[in-house]
This record gives sequence, C-alpha cells and structure tokens, in this order.
Amino acid sequence: MPRRLHNWTYRDVTDFLKENGFSFFEPLKGSHEAWIKLGKNGEPDRIAEVNFTSKGYKPRTLKTMIHQLGIGQNEWIKWARS
Repeated sequence: MPRRLHNWTYRDVTDFLKENGFSFFEPLKGSHEAWIKLGKNGEPDRIAEVNFTSKGYKPRTLKTMIHQLGIGQNEWIKWARS
C-alpha cells in the first residue's frame, strides 16, 4: 500500500491514472508505456510515460511522473490514504 510517495507499485500508479481519466495509449521502447488523457474535444490533453516495473517506484521517479501527468502531488497522497 502506498504511503505518501513511497511504496507505489505499477498497479497503484495505473489504478490512480484510470481514476483520473487516463487510459493506456501504446507501448514504448523497452518496458515503458504511454498513457493518455483526452480533453473535452477528444484531442489529447496529456500524454505521459510510465515505466512498467515489478518493484516499487523510487520517490524521485514518482515525482517525475507526477510532473509529466500534471496532477498535483497532494492528489496522489490523498488517493494513497483512501
């Protein structure tokens, strides 16, 4: 279970993204994936890269993803508590 920005797994991240309007877009090079959020007009609003890993993400890696996704860090922490 995630605790603030620690112990986030791939499944935690993808569950969070799905709840916030993102969906899997396409596989990228290696173990990376593109996740997309569409805007109101159906155009891509955000595209971010997520690395598939069987281990938990380091807080620094998670912060990079948070920046790319444009969802505030506090939203991630709040979701982790629920």
